[in-house]
Amino acid sequence: MVRALPASALDAMLLAHSRGCVWLLGQDGSFQAIRGNAKSVFGRDAAELEGSSFGNLVPATLRPFWGERAERIFSGETLGASARFLEPGPAFFVMLFPVPSAHGEIEFAAGAAQSLPESDALMGTLEPAERTRLSQFMHDGFGQGLTAAGLQLDLLRLDLPEDAVSLRERIGQIQAMLETAMGLLREFQRELCPPAAERVGLRGALDGLAGELRTGFKGNVRLFADATAQPAPEAAAAMFRIAQQAAQRAARRASCSAIEILLKTLRGAYAIEVRDNAPEPPAWSGVFEAEGFEFLVMQRMAERAGLELQVESAPGKITAVRTLCRLDAGAS
Repeated sequence: MVRALPASALDAMLLAHSRGCVWLLGQDGSFQAIRGNAKSVFGRDAAELEGSSFGNLVPATLRPFWGERAERIFSGETLGASARFLEPGPAFFVMLFPVPSAHGEIEFAAGAAQSLPESDALMGTLEPAERTRLSQFMHDGFGQGLTAAGLQLDLLRLDLPEDAVSLRERIGQIQAMLETAMGLLREFQRELCPPAAERVGLRGALDGLAGELRTGFKGNVRLFADATAQPAPEAAAAMFRIAQQAAQRAARRASCSAIEILLKTLRGAYAIEVRDNAPEPPAWSGVFEAEGFEFLVMQRMAERAGLELQVESAPGKITAVRTLCRLDAGAS
């Protein structure tokens, strides 16, 4: 006769072999107990964590967010959010919920971190064309939406009076959450469909972009590429995406009949410049205009990759979008 394992032993065994853990926090936010694979979540063993502060393990930009969540747990709420405690490291879905005593008072906040599903199984079922379509949908649908939300929050914060400190802090917390979500989305997109600049190199990716433009654009497309310009992969991927956005924007404009894409090595920097011969319409002026918003999206992409974006655009004049990668920041 096989003796059944006690429930506690079975729970411990499952937790020990999972990429996740559970814990109890006291009202001061310190770990009172932790079980499971704490090192996979927090980078430290359970014995090291007991007595330490949960808030100290959260990235600095997200501490106000999680601190406010912990306070709400002790008021009886149950909350969850995605999080990453190690950089680089896996992402987890974290659930926090109250633990009442026998008298009904909330003594602890319980937490559980469960690793988000790995994408390997999904990747194996998708054809290359399906991966491309899904990646584009995620970028155009979710990515652009999250970026737009972040930009609107920037504008809202600028409109607030100087004494609205608490509102400014709350907006900063929301923006930090959006950045975390964007990071997870970018990582999944990278796994789903690695950027062309990483697969075939920056010059090869620009060749492909020029070819795509020529199939649907009735004007002239010219590409001048310096083969010695080789930014680091992450910088190259961002430079390509900005050039792609600028070139596609130009191709959509009825008054545009010529697009030039230039990859150059300058003194102390690599640069991609996209120029078109369509005069900028006088109507373009504010960030709420559709085309103006595209420039803001490019700016945000450049900031994330540590690049410099220069836009020469004025009513009645041609448009040039230039992305600079300083050699000390993004050379390979």
